[in-house]
Formats: sequence, structure tokens, C-alpha cells
Amino acid sequence: MYLLLWAVLAVSVALAIHYFRWLKRPASHLRTVLKTTPVLLLALYAALAGAPWLLVAALALGVLGDACLAYEGEPAFVAGLAAFLASHLAYAALFWPSIDPGLLVGSAWRYTAAWIFVVLTGMTLFMLWRPAGRLAIPVAVYGVAILAMALSALAVKPILPSAGAALFVMSDTALAIQKFLVKPDAPVMARLKPFIWGTYLAAQLIFTLAIAGLPSV
Repeated sequence: MYLLLWAVLAVSVALAIHYFRWLKRPASHLRTVLKTTPVLLLALYAALAGAPWLLVAALALGVLGDACLAYEGEPAFVAGLAAFLASHLAYAALFWPSIDPGLLVGSAWRYTAAWIFVVLTGMTLFMLWRPAGRLAIPVAVYGVAILAMALSALAVKPILPSAGAALFVMSDTALAIQKFLVKPDAPVMARLKPFIWGTYLAAQLIFTLAIAGLPSV
């Protein structure tokens, strides 16, 4: 089992790195498979490692969200939004039994990070309200969900969940900018896509290792 767990982790990371080469390619079933497999393997790793079912569920919902967002169009986007909203709620529920609100006010860096998350979320939703159009309310609900997840991660003693939450917030903020504020042919898109993918995969990997741990003999 020890070698199997390391193999699953290694393949997940290798495929995630390989997917950077597919970011500019048009939507296709093959691209969807390549996009979803890294986090699917993380969910498998968590299950094999005996991690809490909420972690497995959060990762599996992330896989579903990845599959939806691999395609163009509003229905696919809304489905992906719903899947990731459920994923963030699963993460928040996972952290909830271990949270200590006192950490948020007793630690300077946690207190600062919490306010950064709140302000960044508020500013992002303010900027997106008109560009998002009829999707403004679903996007706002999603913003509240990821904020709840991020604050929950900050309120647990281990540092790794906080790092994962910060990366997730950065990834989703960049994704929102890409979706609603930047034109598809804008030069910045060439940098946004790798940033979104890299921070997202790093967040999922950190959450996985923070809860499931590294393989041990």
C-alpha cells in the first residue's frame, strides 16, 4: 500500500504538470480527461489512505467541477460553479470540528489573512456584479461559500489548510477575472490560465496532504 500511495501521488502531480501544455487547446473529451485525472487521483489517494469521507467528497466534487468547466457555455459554467460550491462546503464541514475562533484574533498573521480574504471577496463580488449579469447572484453565493471555507481553514491549528485556502482563493479570483472581466483574446489570458491551474492544483494537493498525510510504512 505504501508504494501504491506514492505511485498515485506521483502520477497525479505528473499529469497536473503535463496539463499545462493543454491549457491553450480547444475543449475536447481528451482534454477533459487530462484535466480531471489529477484531482481524481488525489481523491483515490485520500480514500486509500483512510482519510475522512468529507475530504474524498470535496475532491470528487472538484473533479466534477473540473469536468464541467472544461467546456464552454453558461450551462457548463453554472454546473461547475455548483459543484465547486458543494466542494467548498464539504471542506468547511471537514474543518469545522477542529476550528478554534480564538486563533483568528490571537494570531496576527491569521487575523490579517482573514481580513484579506473578506476584503478580496467583497471587492471581487463588487467588480463582478454588473459583468456577471444574471449570474451575479449565483456568483455571490459561491463567493460566500469559498470565504466560509477559507475562514474555516484559517481557524484550525495546522498551517497547511490555511495555505491551501489562500491558493484556492487566488485561483478562483483569477478565474472570475478571466471569465467576466477579460476578453478571450487579451494578452493577459496567456498568464491567467497557467496561474489558475497551478494555484488550483497546489491547493487541492495541499488540502489532501494536510488531511490524509504522506504515505507511511
